[in-house]
Amino acid sequence: MRLTVSVPPEHRSSLEACLRGDLAGHIEWLASGDADVVLGGPGRGRLAGCASWPGAEAAAALVAAGWERRLDQQDMERLNQVGRALASEQNLDRLLDLILTSARELLEAEAGSLYLVDEKAGVRELVFAHTQNAKVSLPYHQFRMPITKGTLAGFVAVTGESLNLEDVYRLPEDAPYHFSDAFDRQARYRTVSMLVVPMKDAQGGTLGVLQLINRVMRTPEGEAVLPFLASHQAMAESLAGQAGIAVKNAQLLAEIEVLFEGFVNASVTAIESRDPVTSGHSGRVADLTVGLAEAVNRTPNGVYGTLNFSPHQMREIRYASLLHDFGKVGVREQVLVKAKKLEPEKLEIVLQRLRQRSLEEALALLAESWKGGAVFDPAAWEGRIRDREAEAERLIALIRQSNEPTVLDQGVAEGLGLVADLDFTHWSGAKQPVLEPDDLAVLRIRRGSLSESERLEIESHVTHTFRFLKQIPWTGDLKGVPEIAYAHHERLTGTGYPRKLAAEAIPVQSRAMAISDVFDALTARDRPYKGAVPLEKSLDILGEEAKHGHLDQPLLDLFVEAKVFERTVGR
Repeated sequence: MRLTVSVPPEHRSSLEACLRGDLAGHIEWLASGDADVVLGGPGRGRLAGCASWPGAEAAAALVAAGWERRLDQQDMERLNQVGRALASEQNLDRLLDLILTSARELLEAEAGSLYLVDEKAGVRELVFAHTQNAKVSLPYHQFRMPITKGTLAGFVAVTGESLNLEDVYRLPEDAPYHFSDAFDRQARYRTVSMLVVPMKDAQGGTLGVLQLINRVMRTPEGEAVLPFLASHQAMAESLAGQAGIAVKNAQLLAEIEVLFEGFVNASVTAIESRDPVTSGHSGRVADLTVGLAEAVNRTPNGVYGTLNFSPHQMREIRYASLLHDFGKVGVREQVLVKAKKLEPEKLEIVLQRLRQRSLEEALALLAESWKGGAVFDPAAWEGRIRDREAEAERLIALIRQSNEPTVLDQGVAEGLGLVADLDFTHWSGAKQPVLEPDDLAVLRIRRGSLSESERLEIESHVTHTFRFLKQIPWTGDLKGVPEIAYAHHERLTGTGYPRKLAAEAIPVQSRAMAISDVFDALTARDRPYKGAVPLEKSLDILGEEAKHGHLDQPLLDLFVEAKVFERTVGR
């Protein structure tokens, strides 16, 4: 650092003779004009000055005063820089490292440690949270200790007072605290001077303790360990004040993130409790989508070579993936978990009607024979019963086959036309169809188990998800969660749902989630209405979808090349 001094040339030699030796090497001399210090001439002195020549000794005192102010300015500038750096760091571990690094640089400390106050169940403890040492390196182990006045850090934490110790091995006999030399003995290190200051929050509560060890001055002869000065203590206390606020903010942010993580996990649990057959789906989709995003980050070329997702965006992708199906809580349970075309209770009624109809037909044939004067023939009667039962079994098998969510066979579809005309006797005595028109329409579904109205109800879960997620006051780095989840069923051809978005309107994150969602739906082993599709076949199906423009081909290529699918296969 330099100090500019403006002084008439005729006075410079006498002034230099009066300056202290350590100051002369930092001065840049000017003959006139504005400078940090102006002596005996026109110009503005930014730090000190005198328009008339005050004499050599007085001029030297003004230069020394200017130098001290310059040092104070430098300290303030450095503190401000550190303050800005602390305010911008939100990760607690990186923040603690930054606090120690900055404090050691500012105060020329060889080593340092940080303790944080932790309170659980009403018991306050000091947590040895971080340490640095420029001379020795030993494995770092976090540990806890009770907060008492018996230790240096404990005394500062209890009293809120700073300790500035010239030599920790020569403490006053009446001091309530003592120095533990365990580390020195283990590391063959020598702790001498120590500065211990409290880190406080905005309300004055002690959050932790900053401990700086051995102020080292480098000289031509080597290094010397010196005591920390009062100015160093003031600077350390100022830094600790800034650090305390930054630590409190980081702790609050960490607590909020833990709270929100719990909320997300609870929401996923709620989803899976509504639809147990897809349990684990949300977590697997999140793993796959994050894995695909990481593959994008690792690939420097191709369509997405310039795209790089930040850690905040990765968290945004993960939350959107975990919550992408939350809207299923707004879908009726009988539709959500529907495995067959007819609900079990409805199928039971239809089959019972077929069985009842076979008996009714047998009785009608018997009655008709008796009315014609025929004599009762047990063998003939049993034969007719067997014929009717065989017909009932055939129709029951037809209904059961039609009820499966597989592609409807043409022969089965034609057989349903015969059942449509059958009736039975209701308990009221009236004739009613065995199959209600709505039931017949459901059984005639060509593929899957859902009717058109039920399919639309299932698809509505995406809109329900969006409306739910929009109610959450997301922080700025997570504000994209609702929109990413909203577009996970859109397709690049504009044929997706619910908004039929064009390709350019679908976020890349949603395109990645679409691939993950389809892959997991194909390979999942827990769906009662279908078996798991083998891996190779599933990838082939995804390839066909991309070939026809539904899925993003470059992202699918990365999904396959990076073997992202291995994150969930077999789970």
